[in-house]
Amino acid sequence: MAKSKITTVLFGLDGVVVDTEKEYDKFWSSIADNNRLKINNFAAVIKGMTLNSIIELYFAISTFEEKQAIRKACSDMEQSIDYTKLVIPGVLGFIEYLKDAGYKTGLVTSSPTAKVKVVLDQLSLTDTFDTVITSDSIKKGKPDPMGYVLAKTNLGVQSGECAVFEDSFTGIKAATYAFMRVIGVATTLSESFLKDYTYGIVKDFSDLEKLKSYLG
Repeated sequence: MAKSKITTVLFGLDGVVVDTEKEYDKFWSSIADNNRLKINNFAAVIKGMTLNSIIELYFAISTFEEKQAIRKACSDMEQSIDYTKLVIPGVLGFIEYLKDAGYKTGLVTSSPTAKVKVVLDQLSLTDTFDTVITSDSIKKGKPDPMGYVLAKTNLGVQSGECAVFEDSFTGIKAATYAFMRVIGVATTLSESFLKDYTYGIVKDFSDLEKLKSYLG
């Protein structure tokens, strides 16, 4: 059976468009310490998950007030970041290339709409993507494929037409479960780890020819 032609390119946000890992690692490490969570490397364990999923899974016994405090602290942190200083090399040029070349593009992220709006505003990407799926768009976050399935539905394409750039294991699993071609971005996980789970790997988006080869 012939391979489907890639017509659509979907992106995760954190670790793919902007390198926010250090900010989140710092934030979640302090939350884990403050709440005496006995989980090694908590920030790595929850990478790619929605805030609701994190709170439901790991803060189930916290009071309503404690949960709200975590939500507010996370939102305040996200709103305060200068995302222009955290752009992954080459990604803005690659998105521009895709638009010019006639690909459909989408953003599928575990982040809430309020934060995504700030990032897109700062990077002048507000009207760039053909669909934007945030944690507010879906009932189940990554590793559930719901976000990617909704993106392809919105764009009227099949799974086989979609290439996805993801950095986290939860995101890679979500795109894989949606039967899409996954290219790993080695910002969070090592290339040696990613190679067993992805169609191809990039460190960033500076090598356009390599990126184009993954869309062939």
